[in-house]
Amino acid sequence: MLFFKREIVFTRTILAIWLILSGCSENQQNSNLSSLEKIHLDYAQGFSIYKDNDCYLLEIGQKSGNGNLFLVHPPGKKNNSYTGALTGTIPKASRKIILTATTQIPHLTYLKAEEALIAFPNPDLISSPAVRKRIAENKIEDLGPGPSADIEKIIAADPDWVMISGFGEAGQLLERLKAADIPVIVNGEYLEKHPLGRSEWIKLTGVLLGKTDLADSIFAQIEKNYRAAASITRHIPEKERPTVLSGSLYKDIWYAPAKESWAAGIIQDAGGAYIFRDLDGSGSLSLNYEFVLENGRRAQYWIGASDFKNLGQMVAENARYENFDAFQQKKVYTYTRKRGATGGLLYFEEGYLRPDWVLLDMIKILHPTKAAGHEFQYFKRLNE
Repeated sequence: MLFFKREIVFTRTILAIWLILSGCSENQQNSNLSSLEKIHLDYAQGFSIYKDNDCYLLEIGQKSGNGNLFLVHPPGKKNNSYTGALTGTIPKASRKIILTATTQIPHLTYLKAEEALIAFPNPDLISSPAVRKRIAENKIEDLGPGPSADIEKIIAADPDWVMISGFGEAGQLLERLKAADIPVIVNGEYLEKHPLGRSEWIKLTGVLLGKTDLADSIFAQIEKNYRAAASITRHIPEKERPTVLSGSLYKDIWYAPAKESWAAGIIQDAGGAYIFRDLDGSGSLSLNYEFVLENGRRAQYWIGASDFKNLGQMVAENARYENFDAFQQKKVYTYTRKRGATGGLLYFEEGYLRPDWVLLDMIKILHPTKAAGHEFQYFKRLNE
């Protein structure tokens, strides 16, 4: 989910549970999603929402018809007509939830539902002031490091649902939580290709928290902002677009956004010419230094250079960074402008929900006069 982070596609392992719902007796029996009202999504490809009387069905998975299916129902009432296979059932307007990634936190803060969060792995990573206040009040339990989150604590907390990311540690948590009959939402937003696709996942959280109207209005404003910002640079000719390098080295491998990634899309919309825009993929590229130097030495800007504090720290870690023109010209930008009270980067918490702000930051970097009134939200230029 980062500018240069390797993304690992997670293979879903949840087994579907056949449920016969007592509340369906008065409704026409059916097991066909196509008979239900499908809520239109403009960008997100990783989930679908269906309206079924006063219930919702959430199909979560990259391919329609091949995802995990949850019934979201009013507490104590399941007045739905769909009677097919379900992965699980979830009460609407859930009040006890567990999240496992900072990118999921802004959904709660924007939907004004911070009080629903009861536990989180390594809460020091959280930057949101409202959530940090609840942490200080001991209202959010620390589940330990993410990959080894204390499963026994999760089970004992008896949450309405747990949201995990669809890569990395997901498989370690999934089976035991499933066995404990705790609904697990596998969040695959990192697979979305369009910047607004990731942001649109707030609509899924809105259904789970019983705040669909608020989620819709929040996303509508973000979309409006993004489209307005993109229109500023849309007609800049290719020859006038500054060249952009991204990513950094980690153990001699240079990780950078692939052609169809979230970050590459924003660079394009910001009026930049990304040097790896022809390298296929929707996640992260793994490149050797020699290839990057050959293709990126003359790049005019370097955006997303890890979380270095200054140029001196960069060359202290790897002297080869100094070989790039963008470094020599001091046009290196990181996403470290804002940190939370315990050091967490706001970009990694909020940036994926607010691609409109990320886009304006990049426009101000690449075409300063076209975003003169915008104040940087996430990016900063490195000094000596």
